Amino acid sequence: MQMTRPVVVLLAETRLDPRGVQELLAALGVTESGAKRFVDAAPGASTLIELAGRLCYESFELGLNPNVTKIRGSSKGDGSILEHGVTCWALLNVSRVLTHELVRHRVGVAISQESLRYVRLKEIKMWLPEELSDAQKEAMIQAAKDSEAAYLKLSESIAWDAMSMDAKKRMTSALRRILPDGLATNMIWSANHRTLRWVIEMRTDPAAEVEIRTVFDRVAEICKEKWPTLYQDFERTSLPDGTGSWKAKLRSKV
Repeated sequence: MQMTRPVVVLLAETRLDPRGVQELLAALGVTESGAKRFVDAAPGASTLIELAGRLCYESFELGLNPNVTKIRGSSKGDGSILEHGVTCWALLNVSRVLTHELVRHRVGVAISQESLRYVRLKEIKMWLPEELSDAQKEAMIQAAKDSEAAYLKLSESIAWDAMSMDAKKRMTSALRRILPDGLATNMIWSANHRTLRWVIEMRTDPAAEVEIRTVFDRVAEICKEKWPTLYQDFERTSLPDGTGSWKAKLRSKV
């Protein structure tokens, strides 16, 4: 058995095609000077989301929309345009306790998770919350070791080399039923920024489960650093266990 900790990796994000940006702005009649700030901007989600927002109101510059007499230099908080930017995360060594909670957020997400129907384990990996006493940790570690020993004993009794892949899959699926929910697993989780803002707020709340709060505290830190325009209204409050609760000042318009 191996003790481990959750790992958060920002794996991918939306990228703009600079040629497409130029073509869009030219088709809309935006002047070269008005287009410059978008053409020169970083080709990521923040720029894409601002383009989408300004397209809705033709507010790239004065003169496009007769109703517009002033160009705002900041975002308005329109939630729908946040859906155009997508982030992709690797969440490693997280428990199935966490993944079972995270799948409740279904809108605007994509999920790929390590399959214990195909993956036959060699050992159990696990993370335990610090709020447990040493005696409680020892008891839980022993229970996990007992589960691991039973799993490996059953696995060693099976003639895997004589089995087809389909048979291996069915047997591997059967054996996993004795493994604990706290077993470490890996997943790729993608979400658009509108969904991500909501998940951060909900899953770093002081009442949230400690592991998912730990993971999304880190996610929030990365988001605020990587996309300050999209997360500038989020503020972190430190909690006694060392994690943080993130709340947004701005309520995005639906």
